[in-house]
Amino acid sequence: MSIFLKPVQRINPSDPDAGKKWYPVQVTTKLVDETEVATLVAEGTTLNPMEALMAIRRLRNVVQRMLLDGKSVRLGDWGSFNITLSTKGEEGKEDLTVRNVKSVNINFQPGADLRLAMQKADFIWLNKVLEGDIPSSSDNEEEEEDPAM
Repeated sequence: MSIFLKPVQRINPSDPDAGKKWYPVQVTTKLVDETEVATLVAEGTTLNPMEALMAIRRLRNVVQRMLLDGKSVRLGDWGSFNITLSTKGEEGKEDLTVRNVKSVNINFQPGADLRLAMQKADFIWLNKVLEGDIPSSSDNEEEEEDPAM
């Protein structure tokens, strides 16, 4: 499992007057839907894929209900979901109404285990894969030094 990267040239937002620099950018290779996730979950359990899908959908409904009830939801060491608001300010407290709430946003804070797992990521330059130059795991250390394609 590796995360694909591509080189992208951008202006540094903290120093717009400086010249453009090259940055590695993550490339998403596929959007995995809940049906595929359920199939993968079922492979490691006694659940069949439909039961796993029902459990995922039920979890989604429970998390949604808890968030709409003003609660944060922690799923073990995986992470926590909570609500944040985008609001419009007023001069006086008495001028505030619920119409000052412009949008409700969902925030996910990964737990320690998930953060640690992401720090162990391997990276591969997408253009190398497209050229047929697929590095082995041992080559990956060397690959990090050669982002230039």
